[in-house]
Amino acid sequence: MPTESCCGGMRRILATLLVSLLVVSAGCVGLITGETVEFESTNATVSDSGLDSTDYSLNNSSQRSVTREVSFLGQQRTIRVINQVNRYAKSGSLAAVTDNETIEGAVENETLQDAAADNETASEVPDLARFVVVSTPGAKVLGQTLNPAASWSNDRILEQVSEQTGKLDDLEQQGSRSVDSLGDSREVSAYTGSTTIKGKEVEVRAHVVSFEHEGDVIIAVAVHPEKMDEESNVDELLSSLEHSKN
Repeated sequence: MPTESCCGGMRRILATLLVSLLVVSAGCVGLITGETVEFESTNATVSDSGLDSTDYSLNNSSQRSVTREVSFLGQQRTIRVINQVNRYAKSGSLAAVTDNETIEGAVENETLQDAAADNETASEVPDLARFVVVSTPGAKVLGQTLNPAASWSNDRILEQVSEQTGKLDDLEQQGSRSVDSLGDSREVSAYTGSTTIKGKEVEVRAHVVSFEHEGDVIIAVAVHPEKMDEESNVDELLSSLEHSKN
């Protein structure tokens, strides 16, 4: 019995040492020592040809650092994930999607203030349609994906990217479709809802997809007025995504 107990203890020690060695070799020694471990994603962008064919253009590009508490091998650890965020946009007339009169069509007794407001509504909005793509590291160690973004629901995704797309209300899912992106077929979920643009409530459609690619989690969200038919363009943007660690 003492010999069996000794052997069992030795096996546990060797297993612990093996796990530690694998974690260290993965460059994540902080997961053992308790120090913050940093993971950085590779940028995911839309190709130039994809932008040219859809009339979208890069509106904003940024890098976001987020600290998260995760569980690793039964221990609470802190990781820092560095995300790449790219927002593309397409201009359009707000009047065309809200059925508002322009200043030229104003009634005879309309005040100058009302006319000016109508003219503002009729003006071009540079980001009336938006396409946001986020690349966040999966932070996978020993087969465990530490970044909770990998398992976010669509509702959570829309909440997280609202700073880029605008706050969406009254969301209702309207089915899904398959689109080829980064070498595989991806399920894209469609929603209807509403948002506020320049003080006007606008009915919108949203498209959401999330998947893992080469160690990163790729999240793409498109939002556009319902009266602005952009679904084929959204699919083209998704098909034109570029992302590679090579």
